Amino acid sequence: MSGQNTEKQILAMVILLVLAVASLGAYTWFDNGRRTEARSEILTKDAERAAFTFARNCRECHGNDGRGTESNSALVGPALNTPNNTYAFLTDNQGQLEALQNEYRYTITCGRNGTPMPPWSIDQGGSLDGFKIDNLVTLITTNAGNAWEKAVEHAIHEDEVSIENLHIALKTAEATLEASGWFADIEAAQGAVSRSEAADAQLVQLREAVAAAEESGEGLQEAQDALTVYERDYTRLVLAAITIRTSDDSAAISTARETFAVASGVEQEVAMNRAWLKIASDYRTAEQNVRTAEERFAAGLPVPTPATQVTSNTCGQVSAELGDWLSAHRGSS
Repeated sequence: MSGQNTEKQILAMVILLVLAVASLGAYTWFDNGRRTEARSEILTKDAERAAFTFARNCRECHGNDGRGTESNSALVGPALNTPNNTYAFLTDNQGQLEALQNEYRYTITCGRNGTPMPPWSIDQGGSLDGFKIDNLVTLITTNAGNAWEKAVEHAIHEDEVSIENLHIALKTAEATLEASGWFADIEAAQGAVSRSEAADAQLVQLREAVAAAEESGEGLQEAQDALTVYERDYTRLVLAAITIRTSDDSAAISTARETFAVASGVEQEVAMNRAWLKIASDYRTAEQNVRTAEERFAAGLPVPTPATQVTSNTCGQVSAELGDWLSAHRGSS
């Protein structure tokens, strides 16, 4: 009888052991699943934040969807939204992924010498902190949650707002032009400015002094400073002329007339013609800005156009420094 009890006890212990092992395996599987899910949620949130940052800062060169020159030759930035950039993440190749992330982190931080890619790190004069840069790296190398689609959504919204603001600016410029009584004839205004400036002997003399200094290489700064001081008075006169021609504020008009009255006849004519040129130019510029923005939007291009300045000497960059930086930061991401 005791032998049967012993056998039952052993059997029960075996069953309990099997159940314990099975429970441990199930818990481990469940815990790993939760970790994977949590990691996926974090990456998705980071990438979605980066989609907004990208739409605000990067798409002028790389396109609304991050496909850069591969999607449109009018863009100047290389493609970032590519299978090559997410391959290591999708295949769980951690070594390759870390190397790629370090490369992009360095490029975003420091820019690229000899290209329009500027440094974005605050430490290098840019506008992005380390957190936002890391989020951009996540977007580029994982596309978690298909965040590039979010980037396009943000881009379209940004452009629609920009176009609306440009239309407002155009209406303002048009109202100013109508109030002035002038025509939007820039060539005629430029001719009037040139003719009236030729009658200002002191202005002509100061400009000739600058030209002579540029040719001789001597006294250039002094000549430029003297011209700047003289032109500063014209700036006040031009603003006064615009107020006189366009404002409906009687007090402002009265003050502007007082300012204008102390100028000579030649100075008044120059200032009035310059005011005409400014108002006509502002209107034409506003008109062109709307036209260009709508054309780019219709073509699927970012409304903002890329800067053309070439980056140099950021992070002390030299040709070999990228490799050194990547080696020092290998595995640190």
